[in-house]
Order: sequence, then structure tokens, then C-alpha cells
Amino acid sequence: MADEELPPPSRNGDLRLPRSVSMQKDDYYNYVELMCEDVIRKNVWFYRDRTGLPRGPCTLNTVRKCYANGIVDQHTLFWGNGLGDWVPLRNIRGMSASLNDPKTKFVKFLVDTFAFPKKDRRENRNALYDEGLAQSPSYNRDDAAKWRKRREEALVAGEESTMLSLSLAAPRAERLGLKVKGFFAERIANRAKKNATGEEEQGVRRA
Repeated sequence: MADEELPPPSRNGDLRLPRSVSMQKDDYYNYVELMCEDVIRKNVWFYRDRTGLPRGPCTLNTVRKCYANGIVDQHTLFWGNGLGDWVPLRNIRGMSASLNDPKTKFVKFLVDTFAFPKKDRRENRNALYDEGLAQSPSYNRDDAAKWRKRREEALVAGEESTMLSLSLAAPRAERLGLKVKGFFAERIANRAKKNATGEEEQGVRRA
């Protein structure tokens, strides 16, 4: 069996080397980045705001506007098709390149420098905390590191949990002001009424 020749491949694609082998290293990485940017541009995204409430769906252009206006940042949790869980924005491959286009960078520079500087954001956050409208004041780097450590310890101990299902992110019917049972009952009644009307019209035509 070892001396026998193997049959030729049945497809032309079997004769080609994978791109990771046939392409130069830099060209291959550029190709992968372009593919990631294409997937990101066509995907639909959800993100969790500063209160933990999921927002979305939104396109890449909406994400760019939110990023430029400071609504989301590199630490904001995002979810999209192909992701198994909520992950920080900085961990989504290709997203940084999509958000660092010249237009978005220029708008973000104007917002951070003139419209709403970081100093004003911290003061606004602290004022909301003093009024009881925010759960925590503005954190500096050390405070954020301490919070992250407490958060990790709480997750390990099982005192807190992360959202693993996007179905939990969907707003409840009560929050939307809809009654699911009544909504479907109304649809069923309308459909039955429509069918009854159609049967009556057919009976009149036959008569």
C-alpha cells in the first residue's frame, strides 16, 4: 500500500497552498485585517452602556458616532454575530482600525478638546454621583485598577456574573409597554376576522 501512488486531487483548490504559507507574512496579515474590517462593516452590533443596559442593534457608522462622542470607549462591552460573549471593544480584531479612520479621529479630537473635555466629564460624573444619579464617582487609573481587581474576585467567588445570553439583553415586554398575550391574541383575532370576511365574500360571489 505504501508503494502505491496516491490518486491525484479531485479539485484544483487542493493543489494550492494556504494563504498563510503562499503569501508573505506582512501581506498575509494585511489580508486578514482587510477581511476582519469587511466582516465588522457588515456586522450588526450591540453594546452595554455605563449602567449595564444593552443598546442596539447598530451599524458600524453608529458605533463610530458613539465612539467619537464619548458614548463608548475601548473598554465598552460589545457583542455581534460571531462572538460568543460580550467582549471589550479593544479585543475585537479589526475594530480599532475601523474606528481610527481620519474622519472619526478628527471628530473625536474636536469633542475631546473643545466640546466635552475629559475634565468636564469627570466633574459631571462626580456631580451626578453627589446627586445620587450615578453609582460611582469618576475613577482615576489606580481606582479603576482596584475596581477591576474587586470585580475579578467577585466573579471568581460567584458573587457576580456576566451576561452569557443575548436573549437576556432584549428589553422585556412590560418595559416596552406591550402585553405579549394581548398582542398575539389581537393578531389571532384579526386573522380570524380576515379569514371569515374572505369566506363571506367567496360565498356571495358563488351565490
